[in-house]
Parts: sequence; C-alpha cells; structure tokens
Amino acid sequence: MPSATSAPEVEPWEPSPRDRAIRHVLAAEIAVRRDQLDQALVHYAKAMSLSRDERVAERAVQLSFILEDEGVAQEAAERWQELAPERVEAHQLLGLLALRRGDEQAARAELEKAIERWPGTAGQAFLQLGRLLGHGADAGAAARVVAELAEVHADVPEAHRVLAAAAERAGEDERAVAAAARAFELAPADREAGATLLRTVFRAARAGTLERDEALAHLERVRDGQPVLVPRVALLEGQLLREAGRPEAALAAYERGLEASSEDHDLLYGRGLARAETGDVDGAVEDLRRVLEADPGDPHAQNALGYTLVDHKRDLSEARELIESALEQEPDNAAFLDSKGWLLYREGDPEAALEYLRRAFDQDPHGEIGAHLGEVLWELGERNEAREVWCRALDADGGQRALKRTLERYEVDVDDR
Repeated sequence: MPSATSAPEVEPWEPSPRDRAIRHVLAAEIAVRRDQLDQALVHYAKAMSLSRDERVAERAVQLSFILEDEGVAQEAAERWQELAPERVEAHQLLGLLALRRGDEQAARAELEKAIERWPGTAGQAFLQLGRLLGHGADAGAAARVVAELAEVHADVPEAHRVLAAAAERAGEDERAVAAAARAFELAPADREAGATLLRTVFRAARAGTLERDEALAHLERVRDGQPVLVPRVALLEGQLLREAGRPEAALAAYERGLEASSEDHDLLYGRGLARAETGDVDGAVEDLRRVLEADPGDPHAQNALGYTLVDHKRDLSEARELIESALEQEPDNAAFLDSKGWLLYREGDPEAALEYLRRAFDQDPHGEIGAHLGEVLWELGERNEAREVWCRALDADGGQRALKRTLERYEVDVDDR
C-alpha cells in the first residue's frame, strides 16, 4: 500500500453558477411537490440570480404572485423583462405591481409598453389588461391609469370597454357610462360593447347617478342597433320604468321583449307585475302562472302571484300556500314578509300583520311596504306612527304609486311635514 504522503493532491471542486442554479431549481421543484411553496420561492429566487434562463425567472414570478410576495415579484419581473424583453407579460406584471404600490406613472409606462409590444391588436392587449387589473390593483388608481391609456388609444373600442369596467370597480358610474357609450359608438355592432353599455347604464340609473330618461335613451340606442339584445334591453327598460312609477310604459317594454322571445320567463314575470300595477289582474295572474308552470318552486314568482291574489282579494287560501312556500325558502326577504303581513291583514288579523310588516319595513323602507304598514297602523288607531311611516316611505325611490293611492284613500296630506 502506498504511504499517505505519496497520495496525489486534489484541488477542491467549486461548482459553477449553472450547477448551483440547477441545484436550486431541483430543490425548488421538490419543495413544490411537498407543497412547501415558500421554500420553493426561496430556491427559485436564488436560481434566478444565477441563471440566464428566462423560464426560471418566469417560474419565480408565478410563485411570488401565488404567495403575494411583492418584493420577490418585483425583482423576478424585472429579471424576466431583462432576459426576455420581447415578452409583454413582464411589462404587464410590472405595471400591476406599480399600481399596487401606488406608482401610477410607472404603471402607465409599463402598461403602455405592454400594449405597444403586444403581438396582436391593441384591442386584444386592452382586454388582457382588463383581466389583469382584477388581481389586487387599487380600483381608483387602475381607473385613472386606464383612462390615460384609453385617451392615447381613443379609437380602440376595447380600451373604452376596459375603462368602463375599471370605473365600475372604482364606483365611478359617470365615467363608466361615458366610456361604455364611447365603446358602443365606435363599435355599434359589437355585442360586448352593447352589453357593457346596458350594464353600466342600468347600474348608474339604479344608483341615482344617471337620470332615468338619459338611461332609457342609452337603452333605446342599444335596442335599435342590436336586435339580438332586444329581450335584455326590454327587461332593463321595464324594471327602470316600473321603479319610476310608469307601469304602462313598462308594460310596452315587456311586450317588445316578448315579441322577440315569447317564452322568456323573466320578461313574463316582469309583464305580470306591470299588468297587476295597471289593473289587468287576469293578465297578471296568467303571466305569473306561466312562470310557475315552468319553475314551480320559484319563490319570487310564488310571492308575486300570492301577493297579486291578496292585493285584489282573490283566493286567499291559494295565496297563503304560495307566500308561505316563498318564505320557507327566503325567510328574511322583505317583499315576502310584506306579502305575509298584507295577507294577514286581508284575513282580518291586523295585530299579527304588524310583526311581518314592521320587519319588512325595517329592512326595506319601500313606498309600497310603507303604504301597507301605515294602513295597518292607522286602522289600529296608531295614527301618529302611521303618519311617520308614510312620511319616511315617501322619501323612498319606489312604490310611490301604491303609497299615494293609500294616502288619497285615507285623505291624509303629509306634504306639510
């Protein structure tokens, strides 16, 4: 055997950066398999600094977003952009991260690069941007940045559609409607542009940030430009008109919709309500029965038919079955509680009716519910409280027609309140 002194000297082996990167990638993937994503991210972050493989940086980006580690996400996105400058995803992610930290100027710069370098059309780039903005970006900042980008790309319909959605998320109804209207103006045959305008207009009208007549004018433009959307337009028109106390006009809207889609249950339901409000009780009952034939367990149709029967003093036993079935499904629904209270009052039990009507009015001080509660209180001799309820109900934005009829019937004037 050779002596120890005769053994050759061996220089220590130093692994190359590539070898170390591979080692970290292997360790990261093992950690992923063990569901140790935080450890996986540590290894991928180290591998990314040692490797010029863009896939390593991309993987680090993915994990950092899953774990919401914005520090590593920023570093990884910058590294990805450095290694693959043609990949627009890196610019998108850097823009999103800038929005998250409140740097709107940097966000706009990165997102503009992503749009300019997108391999398809600018419209496609904006649609992808719209999907991206739902991942944690501040809604107000996102709306402002998209507004600036849409101004630069003023002739791109998708830019204004994305702006409309961003403004909606930020609660900026006026901006949302203006953007949606511009998108529809640029692409009047685009169904998505029409649907966006319908959605934003309806929301703004119900929130009170858009005059109903202006909202109806927008809906009419969509109806005239896109016949395929006529049933949907009719549904929205009908609801806005009913809420405005114009049931005759609502009925005409539902009729237009049913001419295009005769078996649409939502339109039948709406027409049934409008018919009841215009005094066509037989027509209302017919429509609501058709809805229930198709879906016997629909609680809203059950309640609507039950209430119609109660309000016009028809078949109270059937009305009770329908209303109680609806309440079993939604015991806290204000409209259903109101129907049960009104039924009890019609059956001659005003004391029992009060419990349901009070609960309903507490949840929704709607004009029609207030009309019912005030009438029961009045009949029980609680006239001061009845006046208070009627006054409060007059400030509501719906049910005014029924409330005013009740006040006229009792010859009560609350205008001097």
